[in-house]
Amino acid sequence: MKILRLAALLSLLTLTACGKVATPTPTSVASPTPTAVPVVVSTPTMRPTLTLPPTLPAATATPTLTPTPVIHIVQEGEVLGAIAYQYGVSVQAIQAANGLENPQYLRVGQELIIPVGEEGEEAPLPGVLLPTPTPLPFVVQGVALYETPVGSLWCLGEVLNTGDTSLTNVEVRVTLLDGNGSPLAQGNTGAAADYIPPGERAPFGLLFTTPPEGWAGQQVAIVRGDAADPVAATYVPIAVHGTEGRPSDNRFTVSGTVQNVSEEQEAGKVRVIVTTYDAQGLVTGFRQGRVTLDSPLPPGATAAFSVTLDFHGGGSPADFHVIAVGRVPQQGG
Repeated sequence: MKILRLAALLSLLTLTACGKVATPTPTSVASPTPTAVPVVVSTPTMRPTLTLPPTLPAATATPTLTPTPVIHIVQEGEVLGAIAYQYGVSVQAIQAANGLENPQYLRVGQELIIPVGEEGEEAPLPGVLLPTPTPLPFVVQGVALYETPVGSLWCLGEVLNTGDTSLTNVEVRVTLLDGNGSPLAQGNTGAAADYIPPGERAPFGLLFTTPPEGWAGQQVAIVRGDAADPVAATYVPIAVHGTEGRPSDNRFTVSGTVQNVSEEQEAGKVRVIVTTYDAQGLVTGFRQGRVTLDSPLPPGATAAFSVTLDFHGGGSPADFHVIAVGRVPQQGG
């Protein structure tokens, strides 16, 4: 009997031990350490700038799409980042709703489902523009947060290509932080320009449609930046001349001329991206516009442009910047 009782006791202890699940101690992964940037809100109540922690754990979230989307028809010269900015949604949400594998290639006349009311804090989509193991050098600057009248929150900033190679597929991650520097929500977004030459800069924007309670600052980390060499032959170098900016009924209008500085390649389409700044150099708004061309722009030729945009932060912009991107004419187009 003692032997039987002892065997039963050992069996019970064995079953109890098997019911426990060993929890491994997680290993934190260091995120790129961005430069802390000031926080600006467009309401009278200002939130303090944080001293950001050196690393943040990556959050995982699932995009939530609305059953009542709207349809956008792609126009000549449009890119996905600017379309997302126009509708106040994220690039990743439009990719998910339309099954886009590469957001850099859109067709004129293409119908895009715009998911209305999606959250801006989703994680990157698996298999779509995965982070670059070692992104080419660029910096993030001029970052600011702006509350909107409907309670959403814009994060605007720009990237500066500090390397000697043209960039494409530039992507950053924006993380909202609480007063203790802990992450509350995050999302990825791309630069408005899909081709950024050395020394040039391009804006980005991410909208948090329902920002979490208690946000007090942000952290922006570099996710991706690829060499544009494989697609460089499809772009035409375009210079910007004679720019002028002026207030226009609570908006801001920038005009000037673009010039095809290629020695032999004409440009089938040219678009400009205008970024505005406040007195501290923080990005207050951006918009892209298409240069009207009756025919491809020959080498050395010029064309006029004018772009009117909205801006945040109150007060007229103190400065602005224009980047122009030209594309080789499409066959049969």
